[in-house]
Amino acid sequence: MAVIGARPATWLGGIARRPRARPRPATRSRRRTSSSRRRGVVASISASLVAIAAAAALGLFYLSQSTHVAAIGYQINSLEAQVADLRAEQQQLTFRIGQARSPSTVAEEALRLTLVTLDAGVVRFPPTLIDPRLLK
Repeated sequence: MAVIGARPATWLGGIARRPRARPRPATRSRRRTSSSRRRGVVASISASLVAIAAAAALGLFYLSQSTHVAAIGYQINSLEAQVADLRAEQQQLTFRIGQARSPSTVAEEALRLTLVTLDAGVVRFPPTLIDPRLLK
């Protein structure tokens, strides 16, 4: 009795026939020769050596760049310290200029140089060539 849609049995404990294996096409041999194995090993070793050399080159490049960045950082810190020193010196000089311009310091220096004050009537100013009404 046959069942619709059933497949025929291919192996029933030695009773049924096994299907035949298909013959392989004779165009190419699947067997690897020793020379092709060597080529594959040489190619994989070459690729590995190239990868190692590239990784070493990248490592050296990274180290040189990080060393360069650190050196530039030290230079920046040195220059910032120098700028801070120069700003402090500038403030001291500005303070000394202010002290030198003060009226009390000017009077003391005049006495030291034995300078005398002039009467207001003795001092004369040249006449102005500009109309004073224009200055208002």
